[in-house]
Amino acid sequence: MKKFILIATCALNFSACARMDIAVNWADTFIAGRVDDYFDISSEQSKNLKKSLQGDFKKIKTEVLPQWIDSAKQLEKDVATNSLDEQKVNTAFDLVISNVEHFTSHFSKTAVDFIASTDGDQLSYFQKSFKEKNEDDLKDIRSKKYEKNQKKRYFKYFEMFIGDLSKEQSALIEKHLQETPYPAELKIKNREHVFQVFMQKRAHPEELKNFVAQFSQQPDAFNLPEFNEAVKKYQVRLKSLLTQVLTTLSPAQKKELCDNLLEKVAQLEKIRGRS
Repeated sequence: MKKFILIATCALNFSACARMDIAVNWADTFIAGRVDDYFDISSEQSKNLKKSLQGDFKKIKTEVLPQWIDSAKQLEKDVATNSLDEQKVNTAFDLVISNVEHFTSHFSKTAVDFIASTDGDQLSYFQKSFKEKNEDDLKDIRSKKYEKNQKKRYFKYFEMFIGDLSKEQSALIEKHLQETPYPAELKIKNREHVFQVFMQKRAHPEELKNFVAQFSQQPDAFNLPEFNEAVKKYQVRLKSLLTQVLTTLSPAQKKELCDNLLEKVAQLEKIRGRS
């Protein structure tokens, strides 16, 4: 079930999506397709899942998007007036992290209803699919290709918002990647840990539904303590990197960032208007 929640969360990834309106419009289909990959769901389950997800996203449009819009507008204003400082970067970063951590709660009922509709064969299918995906991910993490892809992602996201990077900014990112790599292997270990908790509830439908509901509301509560600690340390260093980059923007980079933020605001307002 952890995969279902993560898929749902990724559907509205603010920074990674160039066209959020397209992402939201197709989110229910995307999520249902990915859930099918892990559970081999029936057409009826897919139909019910999409319908429930549409309701979730409708609530998100009215309850969550206004906060995102206000935050993006404030950040654009701070950049445009040259008033962006370490404190404001930290505030914006903490707000994003808080949104991510609480985002899964919006899918709680959908997750519970879906898991209640699964049968033993589908849970066995999920167990097999989960194991294969974890093994593939671990193999990827231990390859040289993983580090290269991580580096590409970092530079892609920074350049997507602020344009070409200076040598100094590029060096800051390189240093961060070398000194503070994301705890990817520990994430795999933690994923397996949470999965085992999930599977222990398999024979008891009510306990399974309760676990899914609790996990949706507070996923970190089921993590390994060492993983939560590693993520916190990683976030502190990432916040430092963002502060260093965003407080050293050139005039051209500031304009690029402002333009991109205003574009995101326009997309979010368009999405909200369809609720």
